[in-house]
Amino acid sequence: MQAVILAGGLGTRIQSVAPDMPKALIPVEGMNQALFVDRDGVLNEMFYDADHGVMDSPRRPEQVRPMKGAGAFLKQVKAMGYLVVVVTNQPGIAKGTLTEEELRAVNDRLAACLAEEGGGWDDLFYCPHHPEGGPWKQEAYVRSCACRKPRPGMLLEAAKKHEIDLAASWMIGDGLTDVQAGIAAGCHTILYTTLKINFLEKYFELTGREPEVIVADFDKALDVLRKNRSA
Repeated sequence: MQAVILAGGLGTRIQSVAPDMPKALIPVEGMNQALFVDRDGVLNEMFYDADHGVMDSPRRPEQVRPMKGAGAFLKQVKAMGYLVVVVTNQPGIAKGTLTEEELRAVNDRLAACLAEEGGGWDDLFYCPHHPEGGPWKQEAYVRSCACRKPRPGMLLEAAKKHEIDLAASWMIGDGLTDVQAGIAAGCHTILYTTLKINFLEKYFELTGREPEVIVADFDKALDVLRKNRSA
C-alpha cells in the first residue's frame, strides 16, 4: 500500500485514510485494541551527548524533555479506548552506558511529565540487548534477540500479556525500524516524522517497511486513530 500523507510539509495533503483501509478496525471479541508507541523521538526528545558528539536517548532523569503535547496525545488515545503500550530499544544497557536502574529513573521521570497533561501508558516494554555491545559492553546483554526492533518480540509479548488483537492495533514511531516491527507483528503503522516522503523514498529502502500513514504532528495521528477505532 502506498503511504498516506496526512500532514503539511510532507508532500501531497490527503485528508482521509487510504481508501482500501477499513473505516473501523474491529478487534476479535474479548480482545483489546492497542497503540504501540516508540519512546525516544515520539514521547521524549533525544538529547545531545557532548562527550561522544551524538544524539542519544536520555540516560538521566534531568535529561528528559517530553515532546510537546505528548501527554495530551496519550490522554486522548486512552479516552478512545486504546491500550497504550510503549516499546523501546535501550541498547545502552548492553553497551554499558546505561543501567536498568537508570532506565527506570528516566521512565519514571517521563511518566511524571506526561501525567502533567493527563497522559500515560498502560505498560512499557524495553529491549536491553545489542548484537555487538561496545567498549564497556555488558556481556549478559550482548546478543541477537527477538525483542530488538525491527523484530516484533516486544509487541508479541505485550499482545499475549494484554490480550491484544494485533490486526486491529497500531504502531507509531519515528523510525523505519518501528514501522518494520509493527508490520512484522501484523499491526497497522504510522511513521511520525517531518521528513518529506520523496526524501524517504530517495534515501531509505522502504521495501518491507513502508508505513501506511505518515504524520508530522499528534493531531493528525489522532485523526487516523479516531477514524479507525472500533465502534
